[in-house]
Amino acid sequence: MNDRGDVVGYCAPAGANYFNTTAFVWRNGAMSAVGKLTGGNYSLGVAINSLGVITGDGDTGDFRPQSWVTTTTPGVLLNIFPNNGGNTRALFIGDNGMIGGYYTKSLGGSSWKGAIWTPDPKDPRKYRTTDLPVLPGAINPKSSISIPAVFNQSGQAAGYASSDRIIGQHAAFWNNDAAHSMVDLGVLPGDQGSYAHGMNDFGQVAGESLTPVGLPRAVVWNNDAAHTLSELPPLAGDNYAIAGPINNAGHVLGVSFYEPPGMTAFNAGIPAYRVVLWRDGGVFELQTLVDPATGAGWTNISPNAINNLGQMAGSGVFNGQARAILLTPLPQ
Repeated sequence: MNDRGDVVGYCAPAGANYFNTTAFVWRNGAMSAVGKLTGGNYSLGVAINSLGVITGDGDTGDFRPQSWVTTTTPGVLLNIFPNNGGNTRALFIGDNGMIGGYYTKSLGGSSWKGAIWTPDPKDPRKYRTTDLPVLPGAINPKSSISIPAVFNQSGQAAGYASSDRIIGQHAAFWNNDAAHSMVDLGVLPGDQGSYAHGMNDFGQVAGESLTPVGLPRAVVWNNDAAHTLSELPPLAGDNYAIAGPINNAGHVLGVSFYEPPGMTAFNAGIPAYRVVLWRDGGVFELQTLVDPATGAGWTNISPNAINNLGQMAGSGVFNGQARAILLTPLPQ
């Protein structure tokens, strides 16, 4: 979702599967199809910038994910990185046209690489690929894995990394300098791993720090030089939480839940998650904030994006049917 309230996603006919979807854009109250790559079976809208340019994933007839960007011709998509035999996933598009994501050259391999694709100034039909580095200091660099999950307008990225010098996975941060220098964001004291799930344009990162048994604590890494780490509280009565998207005001979306003492991530089953919003020093269950008039009939509201106006987009259930939804703050 962008700051104009435009939303992208995907839809499918009733009973269809993931590989029979079509990317859509919802703009000014109207939904329209974005299109598919030539010969494609499916397409997914993933991100949209403030200019209305969309990026996403789809195939060219073999169901192997490729990444595309919309062009000035409606319904015509450009494959930014033809990756024959591989897998490419776009995650973000900046207002300058930069696209961030990750890829592998072989579907059967594990050599995933984070990447930034930028328009070729000599030929707008082509994109240049810049691979993001892995954590330095590994004894065997081939053992290192570094996957970005989010990007921002300044070209920074965050995700997770592992190497033969790290036990488990740690949240990681890539800067926007020439080398895209990389930092291990670390974990809360006593924890064994962490993941980044959201980042704003100031470089604040939101995610989770994993306890020794693998249960999550919601956290935010600040944008100071030390990437100072702080924990976000779960809802009253809960004991665990996960932080996700964060906007430039520092408002964070996530989930909160309860696990009985002694349970672990491996035998806890599926807890009863509650979607939450952290803002202004408090944590709020999102479903309770929905306007009873316009929100009548909506349950299981689960936004996965928040823009800088506080609007949220995601999914929900309306009278028993799954639907895409846009939430807009009421005037104060």
